[in-house]
Amino acid sequence: MNAEILFVKPSRFEDTLKYIDYISNDVILHINFHTLEKKISQRVMDFVSGAVFIKEGTIVVLGENVICIIPKGKTYTKEYKTMGETVMEVTYDEEEEIRPNF
Repeated sequence: MNAEILFVKPSRFEDTLKYIDYISNDVILHINFHTLEKKISQRVMDFVSGAVFIKEGTIVVLGENVICIIPKGKTYTKEYKTMGETVMEVTYDEEEEIRPNF
């Protein structure tokens, strides 16, 4: 695997096996759960969390249904874009950007 960061949007629970493989290969993984049922999203998150724990990585919550997995030994910078005066909280801004520091 040559990718430094992968952006994925699971459509079924079985996609989790690929994500575990990416995590075990120390790939930064951005997961968007927006199209997945909440119950299945939770199952995927449970499995992914276990793999991240074993690899001593970090899970960064980017938004309501978006996470980023950072492998051990890699650093990141989280920047928020300013939204002006809106009802939406900054913590749920889906326009956030995570950039790996190389």
